[in-house]
Amino acid sequence: MEKDRKMERRPLPGRLNLAGRPWASSSDRSTSSGGSVASNSSIATSVYRQVSTYSNYNSLTQHLGQSSKNGPRPVLLTDASHRPRTHGSVGILLVGIGGANGTTLLSGILANRHGLKWRGPRGEHMSANYFGCITQLDERGDHGGVGYRNKVKGLADASMAAVGGWDIRPSKLGDALLDQQILDYDMVKQLKDEMNKTKVFRGYYDERFIGTSQHATATHVLTEKEAPNAGEALKSIRADIRYFKWRNGVVGHTTVIWSASVEPNSEFCVEGGGLETAQQLLESIEMSEEERGGPLPPSLVYATAAILEGCSFVNGGSQNTLCGGLADLARRQLGVYCLGTDFKAGQTKFKTAAVEYIRTMGLTPKVIASSNHLGNNDMHNLATADEAAKAKLRVKHDIFKAWQEDIDHKVSIMYTPMINDEKRDFVEYTSLGFLGQTHTMVTYTRASDSLAL
Repeated sequence: MEKDRKMERRPLPGRLNLAGRPWASSSDRSTSSGGSVASNSSIATSVYRQVSTYSNYNSLTQHLGQSSKNGPRPVLLTDASHRPRTHGSVGILLVGIGGANGTTLLSGILANRHGLKWRGPRGEHMSANYFGCITQLDERGDHGGVGYRNKVKGLADASMAAVGGWDIRPSKLGDALLDQQILDYDMVKQLKDEMNKTKVFRGYYDERFIGTSQHATATHVLTEKEAPNAGEALKSIRADIRYFKWRNGVVGHTTVIWSASVEPNSEFCVEGGGLETAQQLLESIEMSEEERGGPLPPSLVYATAAILEGCSFVNGGSQNTLCGGLADLARRQLGVYCLGTDFKAGQTKFKTAAVEYIRTMGLTPKVIASSNHLGNNDMHNLATADEAAKAKLRVKHDIFKAWQEDIDHKVSIMYTPMINDEKRDFVEYTSLGFLGQTHTMVTYTRASDSLAL
């Protein structure tokens, strides 16, 4: 089926139309079919059609399994005894929360919230801080530095953020943090039990968009019956977002962050790929895979769900999720943004600064050869997914594209399990100077890949 085939322009049940108002769809008020539910994540999925877009979740409808000739009887669930776990000033939802980025983020917020103290690897005294988080630091020095907390009014306190998310692996978050061996053991043991209580929603999974090394552990996923296509997966994700906001008392802005494994680039997300407008994006999600001409990446479904629920979306992967249609949809939702192409451990940003330094000296950069290796799960995924690796390299190459210079930029990435999360990066810069003589400069970076985002 041609990608530009004419589709009937019908409203999407329970979603915002392009003017930003909820569709008045009868399916939003009807009772969904299905059996009893036993977990928060399945409650969220089952109540999608009972909850309007702007519901405050003071009440939910869940099926308790009573039989009737019309199926399970819907029962209104009021939870007057529920008290949110945080003040809920803002919400953070991570796709891939069980990975190293997600668990270290959650542990850092909890450590700061509790004012945690612990012993470091050499027995030194350590305490929680937000070093490296410029929105959580005050200005420093005579010229102010880069801290913004006391400079920009209205910045949220990260310690009061509600944190949740999705993962395709069933591991509890505290156990996952311990297994990852990134943070100090004395700190992890103080947070492990609390983190294990964090509810993790089941993830939307398509094995075509992830390396084969991840397939065996992908057991905490929406079933084929629950999410047979992108449209149904979108509904489930939107319901999860609503449930998270209600459960945690979030009254401020919520941001959804893609922190899962890097996906291959999608042919639909490139310029001219058929997803140039919000309308095209929404219609494409409603199509079957045969009608569309191929699968949509899970990251795009999560991003669309986030924006339709009034949340912002940050792409922490290097795939091309941010298509024109997604940007158009975000523009139509006041106060919502979508941005990002890959998390950075610092060496890529330093690479751009180093080249600027070379150019300010009047030299002409000609060759940039980079080698980096680490042994975390992200690199394991790249080692078994050639197309995802290409997406990662595209981002690294694109940082010099705007200069329109003939730079031979080579990048080598290697999976080395023993190194774990401590990334090593070696870069050699070769430039031409006066009378064509060469100038060579070398940089070396070591950083915890999951902490220096």
